[in-house]
Amino acid sequence: MAFEVLDVRLSQLSNTNTGTLQIEDTPILIGDVGLITTAAAGTAQAGDVRVWLSGTVGVSTTGEPPDILLRVERNGTDTFGSGTLIYTETVNPAVVSNLSISVTAADFPSVTDVNANQIRYTLFISSSAASGNTLIGPATFNGIAAVGAGPF
Repeated sequence: MAFEVLDVRLSQLSNTNTGTLQIEDTPILIGDVGLITTAAAGTAQAGDVRVWLSGTVGVSTTGEPPDILLRVERNGTDTFGSGTLIYTETVNPAVVSNLSISVTAADFPSVTDVNANQIRYTLFISSSAASGNTLIGPATFNGIAAVGAGPF
C-alpha cells in the first residue's frame, strides 16, 4: 500500500534574521503545529501513522555562549514539560557567529494519539545559561502526518 498524506502544517515565527529574542534558561515556544489524523482515526491503519517534523532556527551567539537546547513535545501546551518529549538537540556554539540550526525528527504516535483526531507538536528553545544567545530567525517548524504499511 502506498503512503497517504493525512496533513501538512507549517509554523513560522520568523522568516528573516531580524529578530532579537533573548534565549534564556526557561524554554520559549517557537513552533507549534497540529496535525489532523481524522482519516486514520478509528481504523485498522491508526497504528500505521508516522510523523515527520523539520525546522530551522537562526541564533546569534556572543562571547563564550552556553549550550542551545531545542526540544519537541507531543500533545503539550504552550508550556514546556506539559507534553511527551520526543526529540532533544543540544548545540554548543564553539565560535562567535550566527548559526542556522536544523531540526529533523520522526514520531510514531500511539493509536490513542491518532484516535484523538489531532496531534499537536511544539518546538521549544532554551539555553543552558541565561545569557549569550539570541534568536534572530528564521524560526520555522513543519510537520507531515502520513499513513501506510511498509517502511516510511
